[in-house]
Amino acid sequence: MKCIDSIEGTVKSILNCMHLVCIEEGLDDSEYVRNAKAVIEGTRQFASSNPEVVDDPQLLEHVLFVYSRSLWLTGNQPAVQGQPATPEQVDAENEEYQTYYFDYLYHRGLYPR
Repeated sequence: MKCIDSIEGTVKSILNCMHLVCIEEGLDDSEYVRNAKAVIEGTRQFASSNPEVVDDPQLLEHVLFVYSRSLWLTGNQPAVQGQPATPEQVDAENEEYQTYYFDYLYHRGLYPR
């Protein structure tokens, strides 16, 4: 296994656990997104500081961002045997807005009310 694979797998596991905690505790959307961003940025900083381990820290950051957003998009859908719903189960009409909402929270912090 390559170092990048173990880093990506570890961070995805952290995001999974964090996502489940957010669902169980009923945390606010902005809390999940803020925490996911902290995990992803911390990983990017580590990868950028260790170029011998990760060739493309921006690619890793993007993969983790998309993964955390996918978890969040499926998080409010019915779970099947304790697992988040698949992306196909997300309401198509709502997905575009929810994607925009997640991106806005991720990049700006708070959504205007």
